[in-house]
Amino acid sequence: MFYGSAFQYDDLPLPREPHHEWALLHDESPKNNYLFSFEEVMSLFNHTSTFRRESDYPLVTQFLESSEWLTSTKHLLSVKEKRQQAEDLKLAPVIFTNSACATASDRDGYIRRLMEYIPVDSYGLCLHNRDLPKHLRDSIEGMFHEDFYKLISKYKFAVAIENALCVAYVTEKLWRPLHVGTIPIVMGSPKVKDLLPSNRSAIIVDDYESVEDLAKYLKYLDKNDEEYEQYFEWKKSGISNGYLLSLLRDREWVYDYSDNIEGINFFEGFECLICRRVHENLKREKTGQEKLEFRAKLEHYGCPAPVNVDDRGQRTLPSYLLTETFTSMKYIAKALRYHLERNLIVKGDSILRTAEHIRHRENQTSIT
Repeated sequence: MFYGSAFQYDDLPLPREPHHEWALLHDESPKNNYLFSFEEVMSLFNHTSTFRRESDYPLVTQFLESSEWLTSTKHLLSVKEKRQQAEDLKLAPVIFTNSACATASDRDGYIRRLMEYIPVDSYGLCLHNRDLPKHLRDSIEGMFHEDFYKLISKYKFAVAIENALCVAYVTEKLWRPLHVGTIPIVMGSPKVKDLLPSNRSAIIVDDYESVEDLAKYLKYLDKNDEEYEQYFEWKKSGISNGYLLSLLRDREWVYDYSDNIEGINFFEGFECLICRRVHENLKREKTGQEKLEFRAKLEHYGCPAPVNVDDRGQRTLPSYLLTETFTSMKYIAKALRYHLERNLIVKGDSILRTAEHIRHRENQTSIT
């Protein structure tokens, strides 16, 4: 069993026998390991647990505590209260709190352009222009502090742009503003609308032709209280998205790992799934039945290449910083597969040499 962010290809146990089964749990974005963006690596695994709904043990709602937590009005402020807070504290309409800069989604590039049209308070290291209170500056503890929730609730809009644009990769960046009653500005999963509590609960960047068009709509909502407050009708009427409710109802793991809530976490749940599968095949083997075949596909993770946004905020440019890293990992994935299929030694130097050879050969073929 391997955890994606800590995965080292020279940790793979070789030679691999036909009965050896490998499992991957990767709940984080590809910036931690681009290897899983390629078929050559993903198809090595028999069992998977990722944020993709196609994986064997999906973690689509991994950062969402419950439907009750989402509909909570504990931190919800009326639009008049938000306006008063903005006047008293000199707040911008939009809050941005990220400290992981230079991302595969070019989050900073988009917000930098948005700042040309509408004020944004940036509390994190990226595009920093406003300081967090000292007790909220720890990137782990501060993120879940009640005072951090209260700070976000004072704003009309919160940037909810993921650091990668993977299908179904949705984090606390979306759920947190929805919980406190602030409209999230969302860029991330192309299927994020499938997970929203209602049809009118978030603003999706991809619905706008340009960053300027988005800014115009934000300014419109900022000046029209009735229109703005419609984005929180679902807080009163309840979640209308049946698919989201079913995901929360049917998952066997709990997100809150405190002693107050009974249940297993998704690490334990995934281990149990693997055990059930292994024992089912052991029974089949004893009774002469055909064993079940478990094999991962690219769709069990498979994130796209990093991008940069153009002047309109459209993702049309390759990432100047990350494209080479992504490309290098593509050839390492090919080299790793080449070695494993032949039970060759898997070590850094040998893999890198093979990767370079494959890259040179493919480039020569392309030129020809």
